[in-house]
Amino acid sequence: MKLNVTTKTWLLALPFIAALLSATPASAQAPAAAPAAKKDKKSKSTPAEKAAKAAKSEATRAAFFKSTSDKIPTINVTIAPSPGAVKPLTPLMTEPKKYVKASINIGPYNFANVGIHLRGGLGSFRNVNDKAGFTVNMGKFAEKKDFFGMDKWALVNSAQDGSYLSLLVANEMLRESGVPAPRISHAIVNLNGMPKGFYCIQEGYDSNYFQIHFKNGDGNFYDPGFKRDIDQPFELVRTKDDVKDNADVKALLAAARIGDPNQRFTEMAKLMDMDTFISGFCIQAILGDWDGYVFNRNNYRVYHNPATNKIFILPHGLDQEFGNADQGPLVPPMQSILGPAVFNTPEGKARYLKRMGEINTTVMDTDKWLKRLDALQAKLQPAIASVDAKAGADYPNQVNRLREFFKVRPKSIDRQLKAAK
Repeated sequence: MKLNVTTKTWLLALPFIAALLSATPASAQAPAAAPAAKKDKKSKSTPAEKAAKAAKSEATRAAFFKSTSDKIPTINVTIAPSPGAVKPLTPLMTEPKKYVKASINIGPYNFANVGIHLRGGLGSFRNVNDKAGFTVNMGKFAEKKDFFGMDKWALVNSAQDGSYLSLLVANEMLRESGVPAPRISHAIVNLNGMPKGFYCIQEGYDSNYFQIHFKNGDGNFYDPGFKRDIDQPFELVRTKDDVKDNADVKALLAAARIGDPNQRFTEMAKLMDMDTFISGFCIQAILGDWDGYVFNRNNYRVYHNPATNKIFILPHGLDQEFGNADQGPLVPPMQSILGPAVFNTPEGKARYLKRMGEINTTVMDTDKWLKRLDALQAKLQPAIASVDAKAGADYPNQVNRLREFFKVRPKSIDRQLKAAK
């Protein structure tokens, strides 16, 4: 049976998700979407309505990522020719970051008229004829619908990570440390009937995501772009009833430039969630995240929560981690504005070292991660081998790199913390 999914339909189906996703996949030819009920565009949801919607979205998302972690699905993406295009993929060849219409099939579920474009930065971008990554916007071309609770999500090609685990494990570490980070699972992906390979499914940043994590989804959400710090223009991805003209980011920049260290920390703490920033700072240092915000002003997103008037710096795209486990420094060289502005204050340094010790004792549990990696390898290796025999055969070596990291890195951090006291 083929179903056009709405959130309501999916919520009713929650108890049966594992069985549905393990069913024989339906045809990738998606039927027309069912008409959605019209809503007065001028009406605004109340806080209670937003909270209820986010709670339903969270339940659906959680069930989806659990199910796709238990059993790896196949996702079929179909792109039809655009008007004037001879070949269906031509628009993505000429304008890869511009949305085109597509349909998506997973198990018995079909989603029509969704928006899709290519994704990836300098190292991970691949063209559409190669193993491209995809960003999916469910409501770009039609009435709003969701993909198992998500308005936006991504298929990440893991071009720089043969383990397909860097994003998943790094984001789990962030969440365990109190830093919001998208959930990750995996899928085999086909495009227009042709195999593309093994991918990561990444939870998207949408209004429900921010409502879930920050209790307010109406704030400014920024994508800084490639190697841009807070003193440069940001792309405002989405906003609703929040401050204008980057006033939130400009205020934080002014605070970060205050000369007196004690005053600087006090003023920055009024404008930025310091607990989240310091915890993320620690995780980036532990992972050796050389291409993240603190150390290279790259691969991050910025959210301003209008309810608290505080900015959150969110690490993003951690796909090149788990290197230099023994010699990686406790405090790597920092090229960002906010990293040194916080660390080079008495309170900032003290809180960083204290939090590093806490995370190394709790999050960096060697036995826990070794068991987790064993379980992940057992699930992923057969699926990877089914689409790429060579990659499947080499997969134990890829996972062993992470195993070695969790054996060595906690001892290295502990040794450096003792020397710093």
